[in-house]
Amino acid sequence: MRGVVISLILATSAVAEDCRVLVEGAGCRTRQLAIQRIWEAMLTVSEVEILPRSAAPADNHRYFIVRSEETAPNRKQLIEALGRRAKHYKVKTVEPVTPE
Repeated sequence: MRGVVISLILATSAVAEDCRVLVEGAGCRTRQLAIQRIWEAMLTVSEVEILPRSAAPADNHRYFIVRSEETAPNRKQLIEALGRRAKHYKVKTVEPVTPE
């Protein structure tokens, strides 16, 4: 019984989360790839997908799907990962992605 409880606790703590991030200043493909590379280097991030321009509210905005192996990174963590580039790439929103 005790092993089952421990397994359940470990299973719930290891749940992967994804988030959708809107970034202003990422209209250029080179900038999108730079952001993707930086966020994929984060420890818990497994993949970063760049969504097409049609999904974004403006030409210089882009949505990214950040797939995480654990808890999804929050806005502050994403901005910190960008470092000095954060003054050019403005993280506007971070929303959880619900599984389909």
